[in-house]
Amino acid sequence: MFGVSGDQIRSPRELSIHEINATIPRRVRLDPDVGYTVLVFSLILLGFGVIWFSAASYYYFQQARQRDALHGDGREAIATVTKITNGRTVYARYTFHFSGADFQGEAKMDYQREPRWPDGRTKYVRVGEQIPIQFLPSDPSVNHPSTWVWWSWSDVFPQLFMLFFSSLGFVGIGLLYRERRLARIGWVTEGKVIACAPKGRRFRVDYEFYNEDQEEFDGANENSDEYKSGSNIRVIYLRKNPKRNDTYPMSTYSPVE
Repeated sequence: MFGVSGDQIRSPRELSIHEINATIPRRVRLDPDVGYTVLVFSLILLGFGVIWFSAASYYYFQQARQRDALHGDGREAIATVTKITNGRTVYARYTFHFSGADFQGEAKMDYQREPRWPDGRTKYVRVGEQIPIQFLPSDPSVNHPSTWVWWSWSDVFPQLFMLFFSSLGFVGIGLLYRERRLARIGWVTEGKVIACAPKGRRFRVDYEFYNEDQEEFDGANENSDEYKSGSNIRVIYLRKNPKRNDTYPMSTYSPVE
């Protein structure tokens, strides 16, 4: 166009606040940077948690089946401890004889309640000692020391840690859902920056604004650009809950033109 630069032709006109609010409910999409990063990270955490708990559930289910089978159909035998594995987890390996053949077994020793020997190396038994065990005559590979516990609360702690870790995925998904609702039906108004400070590679911006009833509210965005204190900034908030607010445009969602 004659008299207009190429940059002016390519630059879209910024919508007024009235025009932005006229599009409610808006069509929005995840921001390709922040939004998709949160989504992918949340899905990875959820997937990792599902795999971890599926494997742990299968393991404890198998342990429970073996324990019940031994209590119901198990036979007593005397086994000889052949090896003690010392490390983060201590195991006792043993052998026993049944029906003309030798069989092996292994049991965790870390949570046995008996005291250590004076040398402090192992708990409860030493190599060469004999211990009572139970085994299934139909499948001697299913066996366990008769008086040893099968699990302890120390086994639960890793599961609780992973539960907390994977729950961050649910938090991320929930955050995106809340952000999407705000992006779609939130009311946009003019606010004022009251503070701005570096936050990682971005800035934390504290702002204040008034809702339609001229009530004052404040908010903060920790993934924002730098602003000078006192400068105007656009804010989006839920009309029924103005405490739910953010800077506009939001970092997680962008409107679809």
